[in-house]
Amino acid sequence: MDSNHILVVEDSLTQAVKLEYILLERGFQVSLVSSGEKALGVLEEKDVDLVISDVVMPGMDGYELCEKIRENVRYENVPVILLTSLSEPGDIIKGLKSGATNFVTKPYDEDFLISRIESVLKSKYFESENSTTQEVDFEFQGEKHVLKADFSQVFHLLLATYENTLLQSRQLDVANRKLIDREEQLSSVLASMSAKIAVLDPRMKIIAANDSWRKIFVPGTSEEGLGGIDFEEAISSSGFLRGSLSKLMDGVRSVVDGKRKMFSCEYSFESNDKPCWYLLEVTPMQGDSGGAVASFIEITERKAMEREIIRARDVAEKANRFKSSFLASMSHEIRTPLNAIIGMTDLTLRSDLSAKQTENLELVKVSADQLLTLINDILDLSKVEARMLTLEESDFSLGDALLGVVKSMDQQARDKGLVLSIDIDDDVPKAVCGDQVRLKQILFNLIGNSIKFTSQGGVFVQVSKLEEDSEAGKEVVQVAVRDTGIGIPEDKQSLIFESFRQADDSTTRKFGGTGLGLAISRELVEMMGGRLGVNSSEGCGSVFTFSVVLKTGDPSNLVSSRESLLESAEDVSEHSILLVEDNPINVLVATSLLEKMGHTVQVASNGIEAVSMLSGIDVDLVLMDLEMPEMDGFSAAKAIREGKSGDAARNIPIIAMSAHAMSGVKDRCAKAGMDSYIAKPVQYLSLQETIFRVMSGGTVDVRKAVEPTVSSVKVVDREKAAAMYQGDTELYAELCSLFLKDVQDEILTLKEALGKDTSMARRIVHTMKSSCAAICAPRAREAAILLEKNLIDEDLSGVHEQLAFFEAEAAKVCAELRK
Repeated sequence: MDSNHILVVEDSLTQAVKLEYILLERGFQVSLVSSGEKALGVLEEKDVDLVISDVVMPGMDGYELCEKIRENVRYENVPVILLTSLSEPGDIIKGLKSGATNFVTKPYDEDFLISRIESVLKSKYFESENSTTQEVDFEFQGEKHVLKADFSQVFHLLLATYENTLLQSRQLDVANRKLIDREEQLSSVLASMSAKIAVLDPRMKIIAANDSWRKIFVPGTSEEGLGGIDFEEAISSSGFLRGSLSKLMDGVRSVVDGKRKMFSCEYSFESNDKPCWYLLEVTPMQGDSGGAVASFIEITERKAMEREIIRARDVAEKANRFKSSFLASMSHEIRTPLNAIIGMTDLTLRSDLSAKQTENLELVKVSADQLLTLINDILDLSKVEARMLTLEESDFSLGDALLGVVKSMDQQARDKGLVLSIDIDDDVPKAVCGDQVRLKQILFNLIGNSIKFTSQGGVFVQVSKLEEDSEAGKEVVQVAVRDTGIGIPEDKQSLIFESFRQADDSTTRKFGGTGLGLAISRELVEMMGGRLGVNSSEGCGSVFTFSVVLKTGDPSNLVSSRESLLESAEDVSEHSILLVEDNPINVLVATSLLEKMGHTVQVASNGIEAVSMLSGIDVDLVLMDLEMPEMDGFSAAKAIREGKSGDAARNIPIIAMSAHAMSGVKDRCAKAGMDSYIAKPVQYLSLQETIFRVMSGGTVDVRKAVEPTVSSVKVVDREKAAAMYQGDTELYAELCSLFLKDVQDEILTLKEALGKDTSMARRIVHTMKSSCAAICAPRAREAAILLEKNLIDEDLSGVHEQLAFFEAEAAKVCAELRK
């Protein structure tokens, strides 16, 4: 067998390699060619024992190749096995006429192929010597044929055909058994499924359906009797369907026609005098046959559950509306007497009092402020939970806002002997757009908690920019608040962000608090697109970190640092004010506060009286309560803007006052034409600032109105230094010595850098600011902060003015340190 050389003629590379592998495994020598023309060339050059050729090939096909071989004396006796599908009876006649020795049907069985090859090779020589060619006339499929062939050739060809037929028959039997098994499995699957399933052909006739579907739509029909039943007729004649049959059928037909990949709809029908709900899902059949599968899934229980959920939602929304209304009403009722307590306490504290009286009244004011904070926290939490809290957007200075929070809490930290500091990275954006009030509220809560739970050391705030998360037009800012307090056990850290929860009950008893601050802060941070987290261990302090996404602000819309100072200063202007208020206590409080500021006050007890009075008096401003009998503040403001008090009063400034703290009040005030809003209880400074803002109209020239100033009094705060460095006088003395040594050189270097290298100038100022903070020189530090702001704003005249101011403060510091 090793000497047998087989020539394989196959244009398909995959089939050729497969056949080559089979023959090589059996020890044959193999040559591969891809066409009949190349095969004839090999036969001219080499001795070939057998040719195996595909029939269908481009150019010369297998029959023509066989004829060419028989016409050539040199290799006319080489046997040829044709690989063919024998799909047409005429293939046998073509094979006989071409002189083929044998046929093997595709796809061929490997063992059958080898047996054919071995059989042909064994009888090759005997047949070539004893062959007798005869001419035979016969008729096949109505056509007459003349065939010149050897009897042995005809016999082997017919035998091969018979063997191929037997092989195909066996394969068909196996396939048929598999098909029967598959049908039984499919029927079993359909019968076991809870869904009611029908299989449709492209004409929407039912091919198959499980028992549950037949019981509803074609009762009494067996599976064999389904053939030809129209799907639409079956659904319609059942009488169960509620709703539009045409809409349902249009959807089913769209899937069957290939216009949609899926159709689904919910519909109901009566079953045992009870309404049942079903979900119909129609998906296309895979393959070329077309059709679709319609699944009817019962969803009656789901529908009942949905109705219960809707009822529960309606009840919850009704309860939530009642809660919101109750909170708004209670807020108003609580704030009204609280307004009197805080206002009169504030007013009395500004009069001549003994030390004991001052101490007692300050305690009253602190308690009232705590109560007001609690009320605000509960209202904020209620609005957040009800998704009624909306964030406002306005341009503001991020650094000024955060620095203002730290400054306002500095005294609280000092009272406990703590250090409170803030460090803002240079790349933190100056101007941002967002809700400044809510951002400050978050920082107030976090710093307040840190101060509360820290007995020694300090609280340190770090502000940085997360560049890797920034998008176009957005700024991602991260704020970290670190303290040296009691810390939080790891298993309690998730609890502290829940409402009314603290790390444990003893914390509440020892430190106080309601446990609302962190819950509100987390909600606010998430509303701003960020996250609030904590990293802490018991006894080692805590680090609360949050990030917020803010829009990029317009620096031209910001008020300068000096204007902020002006807004916190007292407005020396005196105005004539109409106070519209129905509560006698609130009238007394507001009148006293306004007169203390130097204003003259006239009073109207409701909106109707205010509209009438304005037509006959000349005032500069209206301070309008919102909740009043006969005519409320909204209606009164609208009437004034419509000219019902005369044209002269149409544009008079109106400030709304309200203890009504729920969302939407400010929007209603704006729609009514009011200029500003102040929440009760009204406090002296906030009222003074609001009046100043409204009456100044935002056109004040800050530089002319206010001289450069700083808020601190002490040149060097040695008490703070002692607390900061835990009594380490040697370390503090060394820091002071370094300041005395370097400060004048730094000022000279700064003067040289101005106008030449802004970046270097900013670095020097930043260093001087840190040096002043290190030796606890607050006046010089704040002067450095103002100088740094002017450098950032590129305000050269302001830079030179503030540099002179800082130089003077630095000289005072040096003189103080040399004492």
